[in-house]
Amino acid sequence: MPTLVLAALALQVAAMDDPAQRHEACLALIGQNAELAYEEALAWRHQGGGWPSEHCVSLALIALDQAEAGASRLRAAAEGAVSATDASRAIMFGQAGDGFLLAEAPQDARAAFERGLDFAPGDSGLKRGVAQAALALSDAGAAESAASDALQTASAEAGRAEALRLRAEARLALGALDRALSDAEAARAVRPDNIDILLLRGRINEAIRQQQPN
Repeated sequence: MPTLVLAALALQVAAMDDPAQRHEACLALIGQNAELAYEEALAWRHQGGGWPSEHCVSLALIALDQAEAGASRLRAAAEGAVSATDASRAIMFGQAGDGFLLAEAPQDARAAFERGLDFAPGDSGLKRGVAQAALALSDAGAAESAASDALQTASAEAGRAEALRLRAEARLALGALDRALSDAEAARAVRPDNIDILLLRGRINEAIRQQQPN
């Protein structure tokens, strides 16, 4: 997008009186120009923008390849956002978890996803986040449990397929190869063209082949 258009958009964001609209516009600006969104969000925060402005600052930092710094700020913002809805706080903790995963900080990611579940206990995405972080920590048992919980509350096909993939990955690590393959096949039935699922299925089949006597 041309610089002049982005500048005009930033000015429009800054001129908004409705905090909810300004928040939405600031988040949208991240996808167009994260640096400009970061600057706008900082200015808004200094004007007393509260947690919505800090939310935008944090996500802009993550978009600017400062994932750990952005995730840390986002976690703090979520903790302090006592005026926000539980759903909003759960989303922020989930985004912080995603940021920590990008920063290769799985322990912090796991804690952020688990904290989000305090505000949205049935959220399948947060449970999948816990499973992903647990896998990164080589805690396959916890990953299997979290993925199973995610399956129970998954409403969308994509979420169900991802939960199955994560549980298959955990079961592969645990050596439960038949159950891992069953999950991988179920995930493939939902998302037949997903490359991650196909690669995982191949790894499981290879592990089964290696267990068979010559």
